[in-house]
Amino acid sequence: MSIAPATEIYEKNVDIVQADRAEPCALCPDATSSVFASGVRDFEYGAPGEYRWLRCDHCNLVRIDPIPDDYILSLAYPDHYHAYQPHSSRFVGWYNQRRRRARAKELIQYIPGDATVLDVGCGTGSLLHEIQKLGTYELLGVEYRADAAAQAGRHGIKVWTGELEDADIPASSVDLCVMEHVIEHVRNPVETLRRIHTLLKPGGIVIGETPNVRCFDAALFISYWGGGHAPRHLWLFQPDSMKNTLRGCGYDDMTITHPVYSAHLALSMQNWLRRHRNDTDGLTCGRSWYFPLLCSAAMPLSVAASVLKQSGAIRFMARKAD
Repeated sequence: MSIAPATEIYEKNVDIVQADRAEPCALCPDATSSVFASGVRDFEYGAPGEYRWLRCDHCNLVRIDPIPDDYILSLAYPDHYHAYQPHSSRFVGWYNQRRRRARAKELIQYIPGDATVLDVGCGTGSLLHEIQKLGTYELLGVEYRADAAAQAGRHGIKVWTGELEDADIPASSVDLCVMEHVIEHVRNPVETLRRIHTLLKPGGIVIGETPNVRCFDAALFISYWGGGHAPRHLWLFQPDSMKNTLRGCGYDDMTITHPVYSAHLALSMQNWLRRHRNDTDGLTCGRSWYFPLLCSAAMPLSVAASVLKQSGAIRFMARKAD
């Protein structure tokens, strides 16, 4: 099966009519925007509201409209939010653990044995715990939810509860900052990346992963795309907008890679199958009982998408200049 270039499909899906913007682009406050998708809603947890995705005509950064308020976001991150709960499927739980272990081994290749590692949005500390098994690192975490932060702290990790700005971390003290599916959640990605830049040592590295809106599954499913996660994701990136954001925040030596990532395609299919439903009955932590089957079915296409650099997620790495 051939996959049409996501670039071509992506351009066709964008409404050429300029959108009336309620909020400016984080990178280009004077630029106009176009509607990429409309009628977007929370298929996973049922938070109220209907949204659209606006793409900046200058830098291609995509943002949600309207910006959800704190009350709506509190409903979008319920106690059973999937990032804070073990998956009900043993297969998915096993796969996620293997993926975290492999990610930890990959990350430590970039740092010395006594490095300081900061995980922004560390959740329950599962990734830091895997890094902890591999050496004598100083491990730091920042997590918004107090219960998740407390769970991470039980691993012996120093965790601050709240926003990154609340963390009492000295400037130029961090060797590696990790952001796994975090930058798309923050109110202002530019301010967050600039804050991280001040915390990194000269030559320090920021590494992260985020949904790639310029992938074939986003172009195919549009408002049902699983990587959108409305209203939790406030920003959506693609390779060029991610590089532009990092460059604008003072980083050098930027690299973008395309991992094999089947979860967004599987969730897209789940959202499409449930498109006529306005409830979350039958979902556990936002996932259906057949979600593991969809992940397995999506794997061959996800491998092909990775090879073609159209993966549903991108990994970014950038360095603070020496």
